[in-house]
Amino acid sequence: MKDFPLLDEAVAASYLEPPTSHQAFASFVLDFYDHYGRTFPWRKTDDVYRVLLSEMMLQQTQTGRVLEKYQEFLSLWPTLEDLALAPFDQLLDHWRGLGYNRRALNLKKCAQASGAYGYTLPCDEKALLALPGIGPSTAAAIIAFSYHKPAIYLETNIRRVLLFAFHPQEEGVEDRVLRDDLRQLLPFAEDGKRWYYALMDYGVLLKHLVPNPNARSKGYHRQSRFEGSNRQVRGMLVHALSESGAREVETLYGMLPFEPERIDKALSDLVRDGLVSRLGRLYRISR
Repeated sequence: MKDFPLLDEAVAASYLEPPTSHQAFASFVLDFYDHYGRTFPWRKTDDVYRVLLSEMMLQQTQTGRVLEKYQEFLSLWPTLEDLALAPFDQLLDHWRGLGYNRRALNLKKCAQASGAYGYTLPCDEKALLALPGIGPSTAAAIIAFSYHKPAIYLETNIRRVLLFAFHPQEEGVEDRVLRDDLRQLLPFAEDGKRWYYALMDYGVLLKHLVPNPNARSKGYHRQSRFEGSNRQVRGMLVHALSESGAREVETLYGMLPFEPERIDKALSDLVRDGLVSRLGRLYRISR
């Protein structure tokens, strides 16, 4: 089990029967974390920039891939101010491999907007949610991990845990129900930062051991096939423009193995999202 090299299968199986009382369940999860919890550099800091960077990178991306990119970004842009001043085409070039390029744009915009707070981020959910690219889970992460304040942090692995432990036979479970579970568990969590890391790691363990409980979540959607998808067209266009610089659309037709209509649609979407700029007949990565 690569995520938990010290955990053998027999011991792992012992974690498949969590207690149902909130206090006992919290102790159960924290005990697992004390013995087998994973270590990442972003878990060792309270710095809001590092927390923000890791949260945005980790969205739908494996931790192994994020590790290298996280360190790379910090070496190039050590602070939110540095990132705010960085040319977007350079940032996007270093983002390659993390997928969902719109997250890179949101990260850049968020860094720029943080200038209003002295290139930091506030400990206020409403103010955080007003910033580009910050949704409820990222806002909660900043509040809990940087400021050590109570927050309801619900993400994929934590959702898996709650569905497995407290809603084993239910279908179509809404996130509001799971957030209520977290509110009831918080009094037994002691340190919220350690608590949420423990829940996430227990969720990763369950991913190895049981069929995906998240399929019983009301908001569950199976990720669409990437090969041949519009996401692939967009990604290849961004890669082509990053590598070759500004190009006319006719040149891009010859560079990508897709119909001109699909390339036109993807370019239009990229321009709309702010990832690509059009100057006359030329398209280029936004700066």
